[in-house]
Amino acid sequence: MSIAVDQIEAAFELMFRSFLDRSFAKSLSLQAKTERQLLPLIRVGLLCYFHKRVLPEVEVSTPWTKSKKSRIDFRIDKTAVEFAVRNPGKSKSNVSATTNQSEVKKLLKWREGRSVLVLFDFSHYPIQHDGFQEFRKHPSLGKGNHSKNAYTILYFHVVTRRPLEVRCHRKEIRRESARAV
Repeated sequence: MSIAVDQIEAAFELMFRSFLDRSFAKSLSLQAKTERQLLPLIRVGLLCYFHKRVLPEVEVSTPWTKSKKSRIDFRIDKTAVEFAVRNPGKSKSNVSATTNQSEVKKLLKWREGRSVLVLFDFSHYPIQHDGFQEFRKHPSLGKGNHSKNAYTILYFHVVTRRPLEVRCHRKEIRRESARAV
């Protein structure tokens, strides 16, 4: 049985809530950590949640790069997962389409199953609904006729801190077939 995006959303929501929970995080200040610092914790969390169906740093083909290869953050069953984080006081660009262009390209070319871009926003000012329209403009994958697959954005943000209320906005970015110039 394949893992649904709903299950991936539930796993990441549990981690997002836990990172904000003072009784769990104690003195770690997890919401101030960078993406690189959070990835090992998320890896362990996903391993506990999905068991052996999680593979970190899976190599994928990226023909638009010099090396022709890159890595996605996680593969959960057949679903590719890329992760980005915005810390308190940081600009919105950390979770923007422009900054995450390389992650989006990898998700667009993923052929084995679904693709998910997970965005954690620990800031006090979440992105508004119209801020996700930029993700609909697919980046160029270079010369040729590229098939671009659909992917899902899971954007987690804080609504209120006391009492803690978090929300996940889920956006489906549809596939398109485009010919590059």
